[in-house]
Amino acid sequence: MTEQGQLTDRFTKTVDQLDRTGADHLQARLGAIYALERLARDSPRDQPTIIEILSAFVRTTTPRPTPAATGTTKSAMTCPSQPVSPDVHAALTVLGRRNTTHDQHSRVDLTETCLTGANLSVANFSGADLAGTNFSGADLAGTNFSGADLAEANFSGANLNCVNLNCVNLSGADLTSADLTDGDLTAADLRGARFHYADLRRATLSSVNLRNALLGGVNLAGADLSTALLAGADLWNADLNGANLCGAELLNVRHNEKTNIADVKTDARTSGKWW
Repeated sequence: MTEQGQLTDRFTKTVDQLDRTGADHLQARLGAIYALERLARDSPRDQPTIIEILSAFVRTTTPRPTPAATGTTKSAMTCPSQPVSPDVHAALTVLGRRNTTHDQHSRVDLTETCLTGANLSVANFSGADLAGTNFSGADLAGTNFSGADLAEANFSGANLNCVNLNCVNLSGADLTSADLTDGDLTAADLRGARFHYADLRRATLSSVNLRNALLGGVNLAGADLSTALLAGADLWNADLNGANLCGAELLNVRHNEKTNIADVKTDARTSGKWW
């Protein structure tokens, strides 16, 4: 009982510090964030609550993406040209390096927040709710997003080298000019996603759903697209040199004379070949 009382007292004081606003209280907020991380280690059963607190802190402290025009999709919304604040970055760092075995089915929830240019490389956001979040220009190399909801998220210009996007929902997301080399997108839902001029060299895209995705100018050299669903996708000017299309569905794929299909691998299950 004494130990629980001490933990409760630490928790209450820490949350009070986190609630202090203004630049003059930055150090207090940073101290509170790292104190919550220590509390999660000392009392694993409190980790779900701490995840909710830090997620809410990020959502309420960062700007929200705003539509550029009426009817704009979430992935096309804009964010202010400002860096992520130090306290928000600290909260993201703590969330990204938590011991996920203590999550108890809780989820990091950073929906529709502006995290442009953030450095979150090698973080663990598996299973997180990140729908509509703006990661444009962010460094996300090696980050684990497996099983996350990234519907209509914005990753334009982001570094996603060696990222884990296994079984994620990226429908309607914007990955224009993103670096996804050597990334794992196995079984991801990429319906309607925009990949214009993205770099997907050697990426694993087996069993992905790319129906009606926009892949114009994308570099897919050496990528694994085995059993992928590409019906209705736009592959104008795309480079598929050496890609694995065994078992892929290519019905009604849009292409042109600059779509490079040199040395692609196909088999009897590949449907919709135009060459």
